Amino acid sequence: MQFPNAVGYLAPLIIVSAMASMSAQSENLEQRVADLESVNITGSYRLNYTVKDWDDAQKERGGDFRFNQLNLGAEAEKNGVRLSSQYRMYDNGNGSMIHHLYFATAVNENTEVQVGLSKVPFGIQPYESHNDWGDNALFMGMNDDYDTGIKFITKQGDLTWQAAYFAGGDAKPTDAQRFSADVIASPDSNQQANEEAHQINLHADYVIGGSTVGASVQVTGLYNSVTEDMGNAWAAALHLNGQYGPLGVQLQAARYEYNPVNPDGVSEDSVQLGAFGATWLVASKANAYVANVAYNLPFKGGIVDFMQVYSDYNLIDKDDASFKDSHIFTVGMMVNTGDLYTFFDVNMGKNALFLGNGDYENALAAGDGNNEWQKQFNIQFGYYF
Repeated sequence: MQFPNAVGYLAPLIIVSAMASMSAQSENLEQRVADLESVNITGSYRLNYTVKDWDDAQKERGGDFRFNQLNLGAEAEKNGVRLSSQYRMYDNGNGSMIHHLYFATAVNENTEVQVGLSKVPFGIQPYESHNDWGDNALFMGMNDDYDTGIKFITKQGDLTWQAAYFAGGDAKPTDAQRFSADVIASPDSNQQANEEAHQINLHADYVIGGSTVGASVQVTGLYNSVTEDMGNAWAAALHLNGQYGPLGVQLQAARYEYNPVNPDGVSEDSVQLGAFGATWLVASKANAYVANVAYNLPFKGGIVDFMQVYSDYNLIDKDDASFKDSHIFTVGMMVNTGDLYTFFDVNMGKNALFLGNGDYENALAAGDGNNEWQKQFNIQFGYYF
């Protein structure tokens, strides 16, 4: 027996069934959202106006004013489990990537455990700069860095401890399209074949009056996919983050060493890191210093809620005498108007990543080839919700 019009007869039933299923799913989703104890959508929109002293064409057209980034995140909690997440979309071919994504729960009233892609507890927290641009440490994975693993945070009076184990970074070892700077292995390359593996972090902060003093240690395995041997890397830092009335002070001294096991003929004087779709070399051994000050201005009224001026300085003092040291020095002002934060910065760099027209791939290793100060003027408008 044939049913030539079966499809025609069944089509309305299929459509009705699909609509009912979609309606049930929608109601289920709405109910699940309603059941959450708290849920917030977070994010920001950012625009930049920039004038670079090394770009004659840009200066002649009066600088560039364009979209910088869009951030979207979610914060939610149910039955004692908290979610924190954020995704970022950038301009200039820097792409899109996850910023962080982790689940957290309280072990007791003083201790929380976080599982997922969370902030690496190293150095001054949460950021070791006041300006929009950041510093060299940002591009060396020692500031605002996020890796995947498990972290414990416990507070005992004025002392806060953090201990973490990270299995890897925020993307696969050969993928430079990521937010956090990590050791990157180049695909199909015998030159840079190192990957981060099994990282351990310990971090302590102690509050004394207006000062937070602390120390941190980081130990990481470096697996070389060519030699199939495991090298190592380590970093340690002492820091102070103080607020004395309107005056803020950030000081940090750090030491780091990468000890890769490379194939014969591959230099161990530098290793390759990457983020935002780019890769670059950094000196294998160096001391890193931070000296930042900020002052909260007593101006408030009208549309102005808060104003701050700051001076941020960062130095990478490399062990190799043939390598040129890297500097970033920024002076600027931040103006807060409701949820709008506007930064006016003059960023000056010498052998600094992405500051200047030199060889950026070697700026944090041997040097950018210019070894001279170059600067940019930057205004960033950021609306945060």
